[in-house]
Amino acid sequence: MKNIFTTMEILLMTNTKFSAREYAGMNENQPSKNKSEHSKLAEACWNGIIPYMLPELFEEANNKPFILWQLEECNHLLYMQLGGNNIAPDPAFTIHPLVFVENVNQN
Repeated sequence: MKNIFTTMEILLMTNTKFSAREYAGMNENQPSKNKSEHSKLAEACWNGIIPYMLPELFEEANNKPFILWQLEECNHLLYMQLGGNNIAPDPAFTIHPLVFVENVNQN
């Protein structure tokens, strides 16, 4: 039987009302007031808040968990790669902004 691996890519735009929400940290003893909204959102993503923020993306028929494998902080967005396994997406079909721009010149 052939294994089917699902990979998901998410782009979260920062500097929006969605990304400016307050997120409770995992360790409230550490002061987080000096962190930017961008950093707070990235930390919340690493701590597993994505399925709670975007539950419609995580409705899977086979109930396999998605693991956050990669999170890149760009100037105005966060790029995330999730999946059951750490499989890099095909550069021709990725939504990663830097890879996408490189592939546009090749078409």
